[in-house]
Formats: sequence, structure tokens, C-alpha cells
Amino acid sequence: MSKVKRDTRQLTYEACAKKLQWTLRPKDDTGMLKWLLDFQLFKRGGRKTFSPMMIQHHGDLEFTCVFDYAYTVSSGKTTVTFRQTVYFKYSKALALPHFIMVPEKWFHRIGTYFGMQDIDFVEYPVFSQNYLLRGEDEDYIRHHFDHPEMIRYFDKQKFYSLEGMNYLMVLYVHNVVMPQQQIMQLVTIGNSLHNFFADKTPGIDLPEDGTEYDMPPLPASD
Repeated sequence: MSKVKRDTRQLTYEACAKKLQWTLRPKDDTGMLKWLLDFQLFKRGGRKTFSPMMIQHHGDLEFTCVFDYAYTVSSGKTTVTFRQTVYFKYSKALALPHFIMVPEKWFHRIGTYFGMQDIDFVEYPVFSQNYLLRGEDEDYIRHHFDHPEMIRYFDKQKFYSLEGMNYLMVLYVHNVVMPQQQIMQLVTIGNSLHNFFADKTPGIDLPEDGTEYDMPPLPASD
């Protein structure tokens, strides 16, 4: 990315951070990648970069982060870099199943014909047609996605990708770097999804700290 484009993105994030009253970080100095390695998006390719980034802390139990993430895939003499704006939430109000939801393409339909998993909902046919939903605990995934208001939104918006596990969630549009207004919208949607999923969390007694889960330390607040 050219210096002009980097400077433009920096200004975009400065405007968003000021409006949201979040902390701006010009680059990832928090070790964010170690939080994200189990998500499919962050397993792809190499030359992984996070820049710029803005973050909001909610005490020790929650933080929200938005950043531009890029990775490069090489095949023979061809090299392609994918860039996207990502919403990331860590919250102990969540107890998510391990799942991935992506826009359903023609090759996914071929895959499901040959037995690839796709969790469909009889009561939500448009959503099931638009999205491929996969994960290990199908019943628990169905429990979390059985929310008519959330499903109605995704009926109309066919381009989002969403991944979740335990306390963690990421939301993005693959290979799309968002302008300021869409970043603000991404934050609103991500926060709403967090609230939807938190309502589905069973009553559990949370440990006083997260060491038994081998979680990375929380990014430091300024």
C-alpha cells in the first residue's frame, strides 16, 4: 500500500476513533494476532499486517477492536493481497460455539451435495440460501442463531462473514476495506450481534481470571 493510501486510512481511523471516543493505535503494538489465530480468516496466507487499529476497553471483561487486516497468498508466480476491515470482540458475556458463517457461493452448494456441512433453518429459508454456516456443535449453533431480528438483517445483507468461539467474535466483509461511514456501521452491527449472542448465553459462573483457558493477556489500555 502506498504512503498516500496509508495516510488516508490513518485519517479515516482518526475520525472514527474521535467520534466513538476509542483509542487509536497506528499499528498493532498489542500482539493482537495471537487472539485471532484460531479464526479461519487469520489462518490464510502470510505477510499478515494490522494497521491502523482502534480499540475500546470495558474493564477486564470486554474489549472491542476494529482494524484493517491484510494477508498475502502466493501460488506459483502469482501473488495476491487481500485487505479487509475487521470488527473483533472479546467479551466474557459470550459463550459461543465454534462456528463460521460466510456468503454462500456456487462451489459451496457443490460441496454440500457431496456431504460438506451447511446448517440450514427451515424457518429461515432466505438466510439459509444466502449463507453457509458451519461448526462443531450444531445444536448449540442453532440455539445462538435462532433470533428472528438478527436473521432478518442477514436476509437483507448477503455479504458479511462472521466467526465465533468461546469469548471471541469477528465480523468482516472479505476483501473490502471500508470507508468511514461503513466502519461506523460495522461497529453498530458488531455490537448488536454481541448483544444478541449474549442473550443466548446460559447462566454460568465465570472464573475470576482467564488463566485456566490459556488466553492471551488483555491489550493494555492507555
